[in-house]
Amino acid sequence: MKKLSLACALVILAGCSSTTEVSPEPEPIVEPVAEVVEEVPVISLTVVTTPDDARVRIMNIKPVYEDGIELDEGKYDIEVTKPGYLTYRKWVVVDKKTILTIELDSIESIQAAQ
Repeated sequence: MKKLSLACALVILAGCSSTTEVSPEPEPIVEPVAEVVEEVPVISLTVVTTPDDARVRIMNIKPVYEDGIELDEGKYDIEVTKPGYLTYRKWVVVDKKTILTIELDSIESIQAAQ
């Protein structure tokens, strides 16, 4: 009877211990998404002067002028001066990258022409 009990126990345990292989679930495919960055055009002002060392000022804002200064869209009061030359002063609309070329007239050349 011991042998029969042992045989039954082996059959029962053998049936319980059988495992079926579980196939892993496929991983979802993740495709990279290109990041869309909207480029905002820079609104800036550069003033090219003759003579080269003329002083450029934007009279209606506080920041000191420098070549390529970034500005908000709008109207700006531009003044270009140099001793011995006539002063240039004019309102300029800046709504994109703007390059302004100013040639100052010397006072001597104007006096000589008269």
